[in-house]
Amino acid sequence: MSNPDYDAAWASVPNVAHCERQLRTLEARKSALTDAPGPNEARRAVINEAIKAAREGAEFPDDIGAKAAAAYRDALEVESEHIALHEAVTSLRYHLEHLRETEAETALEALGVRLAEFLAEVRTVVPDLKDARSAEEAIQKGGKAPDAWKSLTAMLGRLRSIRDAQYRTLRPLGDGKRLRELRTAGHFEVAGLRTDDVPADILHAMTSGLYDVPYLVYLANHSDAWVPSSFEALESEDVASLPDVGVPDDSLDKWEPCEHIIPEPPAPKPTGAERTPELSY
Repeated sequence: MSNPDYDAAWASVPNVAHCERQLRTLEARKSALTDAPGPNEARRAVINEAIKAAREGAEFPDDIGAKAAAAYRDALEVESEHIALHEAVTSLRYHLEHLRETEAETALEALGVRLAEFLAEVRTVVPDLKDARSAEEAIQKGGKAPDAWKSLTAMLGRLRSIRDAQYRTLRPLGDGKRLRELRTAGHFEVAGLRTDDVPADILHAMTSGLYDVPYLVYLANHSDAWVPSSFEALESEDVASLPDVGVPDDSLDKWEPCEHIIPEPPAPKPTGAERTPELSY
């Protein structure tokens, strides 16, 4: 499914834009090719036709070799074009995947600019909402509030598009399961996130991706709304959000084992009842 924000972000990366143009051109040429007999089949068809004509009373062509060779060369040219275009398309597809990994930072930066421009547009509408948090409240407040609510509702699709483009760009850069975990933890949306400071309804929208107008207003007014520049930058947000448990106190004396020497038991004392055993030989 096409995503205009994803396409626009990657269009800002020259190497990727060039590769995509080349790929589209070659795919179109490949699709336009029609099935044709191979060189051996084409040559055999000329020879068989000459033999058939000779059986029916015609003269066997003096230039049969030239005609058969020409048919072979023509078919070889078509076959070679098929092979070349197939290999070129396959190679460029792999190269494009490689570029989407190595050039991802530039695309993510472009997405960050698109997000900032979009949220700036949202902020121009927010004052007309008069702090309404539902369509009913917007109607009650009157004035421009109902139209503002409609405009912001329509803008939700653009936010989803940007975040989808962000996800698609980050996905080849790391583990997919880990990326989903980071997204559902809210780090996908805001840098420096502290969930304790976020209202419950806003946090739900942030971590579920079920955006609504109150969340869009919250995000537009949040100075740390972002598109991470890399998978590593996104992961570092998860580490930064862990609670501070302090630094271990190394000032205490280290424990050392205490050695206890166990004395040997005393020798038994004679009682007078001892006797030397008599041995029989």
